Amino acid sequence: MANLSINYTVNKEHFIDPKTEVFIATIDERPNKEVLGNGAKTSFGKDAIGYIMMPVIYAAIPHEPNIKEKDNLTQIFNSAMAERLSKNGIMVTSEKESTALAIDLLIKHFILDINVTWVGEVGYVAKIKKNGKIICETDIYEKATVFNWAGFDSGGKALNEAFNKAINKLDVNSCFSKLYSS
Repeated sequence: MANLSINYTVNKEHFIDPKTEVFIATIDERPNKEVLGNGAKTSFGKDAIGYIMMPVIYAAIPHEPNIKEKDNLTQIFNSAMAERLSKNGIMVTSEKESTALAIDLLIKHFILDINVTWVGEVGYVAKIKKNGKIICETDIYEKATVFNWAGFDSGGKALNEAFNKAINKLDVNSCFSKLYSS
């Protein structure tokens, strides 16, 4: 049984301080919850992925990896976004409080498929809310392709590239700046 490892690398960034804690909630809104597309299923069979693992790798702090195994997809998104924010100075809380800024991540796409090349597709909607009011909403989609040189490992590279680009694509500063523009 093949396993797929999702690796997220935290880059050093400078964010506008939202002057409050941030709570992240993730919901999987994909109509089809499978990770493998039809081409990948044909190549590996329906039981190809027993579980998804997510080690988070820190570019800014390379000696402090945080390894989590057998995470579900919502945990993977939550962990990656929380690590991106917290390692760059934003206070992330696990407790939903009315005073916290809420970031809702609504997963729309997370699929690995193969035709001639491996294709990883990751998409989500990010809603940033203060006191229940949406102050910023962004639809994010990333796609990455990798030639099939190393079999399933090449597929993992495609999905990892799409995932990292999608998590990093959320323009946190643009959203946080809207807190102060009203």
